[in-house]
Amino acid sequence: MTLASTRTATSVLDDMLVPRGSELTLRLMKGVRSALYAHPVAARRVALAAGELLQTDGADGRVYFIDSGAIFLEHYSPTGRRTIIDMLSKNEYFGEDSLPGMPNQYIPAAVVDTNLIVLENVAMRDLLDEANICDVWLRSQMLKARRHRSLLLQHTTSDCEARLAMRLLDLAQGFGTASGRSIRIGLKLRHEDYAAMIGTTRSRVGLFLQRFTDRGMIRRTPCGAIHADPRLIVDYLMERMGLGSGRLGRPDAVA
Repeated sequence: MTLASTRTATSVLDDMLVPRGSELTLRLMKGVRSALYAHPVAARRVALAAGELLQTDGADGRVYFIDSGAIFLEHYSPTGRRTIIDMLSKNEYFGEDSLPGMPNQYIPAAVVDTNLIVLENVAMRDLLDEANICDVWLRSQMLKARRHRSLLLQHTTSDCEARLAMRLLDLAQGFGTASGRSIRIGLKLRHEDYAAMIGTTRSRVGLFLQRFTDRGMIRRTPCGAIHADPRLIVDYLMERMGLGSGRLGRPDAVA
């Protein structure tokens, strides 16, 4: 018996779907706001317009909490090729990897009008002295590590079409609102944004989205919004993995 033969369809899918931990990040953000009001913590706010890049100094030792809006973490190759490493929503944060004095490997960019709460290194360390915030911070960091491993698995073991389906599930989780059996993704992204997320071209993204539409996995409205059916997307992913029907009865797949 091989290790692969002992894996269940559910466990394989759980490895590939990207957990966000919205409850943890919400609790962390509540703790941050509470601390800002209760103590003289050195913090400032930054407002970014849609499409605006956040100007940082690389290893600036700051943590940025998203108070409203959304952020792309972008990377540009020496030839100028754009890659979207991740996309973060309200109550999530970034910049913690610069706390040890190491430079960030990305450029933050506002997807829509976005407001940030910025904590300096010393202020962040003072905040983590509070046990309740430190506990949530550590748990959220572990979940972030799991998320990054999941993204790596997507890029190394799945083709572009499957990666797009997984990203739609992720967007439904982070930016979606329930609408009957489907979830309305609140952000209107361009084909080039999807292409930068999964490592392909705009034209192929258009082809994949049309296939998903034909299968009933998504529905596109005249205003450009996407309504996604998580159950049909999970079925599709299971088929792509050669695991048969994916009807796992998992309404929480993107919850």
